[in-house]
Amino acid sequence: MTLVVEDAFAVLRDAGLSPGARSALSAVLDSVMNDLDRTGQQWSQRLRYKALLESLDTRPSDDALKAEASSDELIGQLAIPTNLPVPQPSPAAPLADQSSTDLAQTVMSAIRLASLHPDANKPLTSFLPDYLAGLRRKGRGEQYLSEIGTKVRIFVCTIGDKPVHEYGKTDLLHYRDLIDQMPFDAIKHLKTDDPVKAIALNKERAQPLPPISPTTVNSKYLTVIRGLFGHLVHKGILATNPVTGVNSEQVVDGEDLLDVEIRLPFTADMEAAIFREASKKPKYSADYWWPRVNCRQGLRLQEFTQLCVSDFRMLHGRMCIDLLHFDFDGDPFHAIRKTELRLKSSAARRIFPLAREVIDDGILDLIERRRRQDGPNARLFPKEKPDRFGNTSSALSKRANRVVRSVTSDARYVAYSARHLFAQRCDEAGIPIAIRNMFMGHEPEDTEETKQRKRLRGRHVSARYGSPLPTAEDFAWFDKIKFSTS
Repeated sequence: MTLVVEDAFAVLRDAGLSPGARSALSAVLDSVMNDLDRTGQQWSQRLRYKALLESLDTRPSDDALKAEASSDELIGQLAIPTNLPVPQPSPAAPLADQSSTDLAQTVMSAIRLASLHPDANKPLTSFLPDYLAGLRRKGRGEQYLSEIGTKVRIFVCTIGDKPVHEYGKTDLLHYRDLIDQMPFDAIKHLKTDDPVKAIALNKERAQPLPPISPTTVNSKYLTVIRGLFGHLVHKGILATNPVTGVNSEQVVDGEDLLDVEIRLPFTADMEAAIFREASKKPKYSADYWWPRVNCRQGLRLQEFTQLCVSDFRMLHGRMCIDLLHFDFDGDPFHAIRKTELRLKSSAARRIFPLAREVIDDGILDLIERRRRQDGPNARLFPKEKPDRFGNTSSALSKRANRVVRSVTSDARYVAYSARHLFAQRCDEAGIPIAIRNMFMGHEPEDTEETKQRKRLRGRHVSARYGSPLPTAEDFAWFDKIKFSTS
């Protein structure tokens, strides 16, 4: 680092800078050195650096040269290594043509390159395997990981697979502007997921497709890239995340019925109609039970189709759905079951009361039937087979959405609307957001607001990871929710 600064100072001393420019640069460089050596341990380097700073104030003099020589001599006597890796500087422009601003930028660029993490020169995609491995260890599913790979591929095909330190806010804003124009369902209608190609092809259509929603831009495209760069910041490879503050600039139009990313909760009439359609299915099938369970428990379809006998247990005197499997009673089946569950995130590991209406519909009879047939870890819906990503809900999701389409043609209603209905009922019952999130297994984004919520509900965050368990007072909130009956 100091060797690079020495070369920069040699240029500065010969450039005839004004006193004001010299003082400003001296202050900037002094701040940089303090930043790079916050603990003050590199005192020998600072001796040399101090001599260089003093030499910046005047033309080279005998005193300055002696100061540099004595500094070098002291460092040599201490035998402290100074052979730090130094990037090769690019040829400097003639001094007569360089302004004080140009010289300042040259010096700062040299210092920035010298202070980079060694891995910062690697291309972005080289970090993807390690990032995905970390998410896999946290329990993320293969479909989720595959989606990350797709979005990173789209980003690098659009912006380039550059050394990670070269990405700046301008790159991300350009990418955001393109994705804001990305046509909806481009793969289906335009046979491409390349934003540039899709936008061009869409303009040629007699009736152009509407753009994807700002929700999709933020949660599907930008969040993936933000997470990857955040991983690099966490590793110390980058100092800042260039995606911070970059979000969709689309104006949300509440009247835009083509925006299928707006998912609405079922109305009472829709729920009743879906119950009637589901009642036509075999009573022990997933098709019969998904609306009865998900509208009242807020389960994701992937959680619902994985349910097994040991996912139901007593806690605080009531029957619960247990996706946490905290071993508080020495039951060996819980350790086995915990490793089997494929959940969206750690936040999805939770335990919450079973609604009285679900019990009245006969869920306990189904549980006992499966236990007698296949044992304590038998799945409730064994016919729901995993797809190539390991998801057991793929086939049911299609069937459930066909049922919803038979009730309404509004694309804002889908099978997932059952979960939205549960959230709406929690809000109508006045349940605090912290308790509702515990019931639903939500994992909020790391905004300042959600960080504050996490601090306020620390006990519930820790409950998701195994200790302590929710209290009886937490469960009492569930009784305030008003559910419809079958």
